[in-house]
Amino acid sequence: MENNEKLSAERSLKIISEAIEQNRNEIMQNAGMPMVFWGILTCVTAVVVWFLWQTTGNPSWNALWFAMAVIGWFVMAVKNRKYKKKPTNFFNRVLMVSWISFGLFALVTAVIGTLSLDSAVYTVKLPITTVLILLLGLTSLITGLVLRHTAITIFSVASVVPANFALMYPGPYESLALCLTALFMLVIPGIIINRQFKK
Repeated sequence: MENNEKLSAERSLKIISEAIEQNRNEIMQNAGMPMVFWGILTCVTAVVVWFLWQTTGNPSWNALWFAMAVIGWFVMAVKNRKYKKKPTNFFNRVLMVSWISFGLFALVTAVIGTLSLDSAVYTVKLPITTVLILLLGLTSLITGLVLRHTAITIFSVASVVPANFALMYPGPYESLALCLTALFMLVIPGIIINRQFKK
């Protein structure tokens, strides 16, 4: 009797572990393309903002980041309509909440950072790019840990380097730091995931 109960408990744990691993694999199969898409969109926008800001000396070109967000969300919404909605599991919900939280925090940071340019009210400017890089790194770290993906986790921790670069070289070069961050935290891990799941 005890042996049957023990076997039943072990079998249940095995089934649960297999279900968890299957959920992770399902998320990974669909995670690569959005990461590559957002990473490339961020890199392209960063280079355009850097070039225009460097050429004209006008930081107002940073408004293109808002346009990028609108274009990105529109493209993803259209793409997601084509696929039938799959039931969401725990990991899927954790990642969705993490990335939505990142988007909201990034928006609030951009708005407050823009307001902090008013030297009549604020004595110090908020380093928007540095904060965004660290927020992206933290969200990417959560993604790497939830999916147990080493490359995502390592690249996320390394986000401190471009964040420091953005503080050292304020101005147009901040955009290049953000480009580097997107390349190493979104594009490269996304390509790695795609290659893993094509095999």
